[in-house]
Amino acid sequence: MRKFYFIVLKICPLIAFIYSIISNFVTMYISDGISFIYLFICIQLQLNWYTAWKIGKNVSTLKAENLNQSTILNIDYRRANSFISSERERKFWYCEKCRNYTRKMAIHCPLCEKCYHFRDHHCFFMGTCVLRQNMGNFILLCFYSSLSCLYSIFILGPYLYAHLNHFIRPESSNFNVLLSFCFPIALARFLFSDEESCLLLVTLFDALVATFCIGISYGSWKLYACLMGKQIYSFNIQKKESFTEIFGHYGLVNILFPFDSLVNFKYQNNCYLKEV
Repeated sequence: MRKFYFIVLKICPLIAFIYSIISNFVTMYISDGISFIYLFICIQLQLNWYTAWKIGKNVSTLKAENLNQSTILNIDYRRANSFISSERERKFWYCEKCRNYTRKMAIHCPLCEKCYHFRDHHCFFMGTCVLRQNMGNFILLCFYSSLSCLYSIFILGPYLYAHLNHFIRPESSNFNVLLSFCFPIALARFLFSDEESCLLLVTLFDALVATFCIGISYGSWKLYACLMGKQIYSFNIQKKESFTEIFGHYGLVNILFPFDSLVNFKYQNNCYLKEV
């Protein structure tokens, strides 16, 4: 059962990629053209996705040398969080999964199969862990995903309304109109009615609305948490971060073209380790 669970989590990035391709194709097909704004948003989404994934896969863990047995902690990654307060002064950590000693504080990700410094969580849809080094790309990924979904919603919404108009009475309230865009109602009409229900498009529309709400909410929270010092990384004290620390050294240029983190992630990783 555990193996099946890990397999499902491993294919989540592929599912997310297929979902993005389908939503992009449907949006461009319905709009009968490619908008420059939408194309720019889609490119930025994929760039930040790739950059965050690349950093997560290639970021290095600082190995320990010249060990002193009195400073070694044999840590079980499944119960790692219980050692945060009592063992913060430890200099070296041993991971039973990686079978390596690491300097400073690190935590093992069973899905990535490696240890990370400054780990926030594993993003199943991105396919790698979110770290302090790629947090800016992750936040931008959330925002660009939300913008992409919002654009698709404004394109798909009127199209669905026109095709579901035969279900909507002229005197219907706004609530009844919104019900026509819900998956359970569309499924019931598909099963028990001979008229067009647009089940697939309604399903896509609901998925876009859900993705928009989750992306804008989670991205905003992570940005706020970083700026206010409420962001907690694995085995790391809270610290307020500036926009430069989050999004890189090129400011707005790095937000529009996220190359800074990808080029300098090794340097950033070493600088962050020196802070602890």
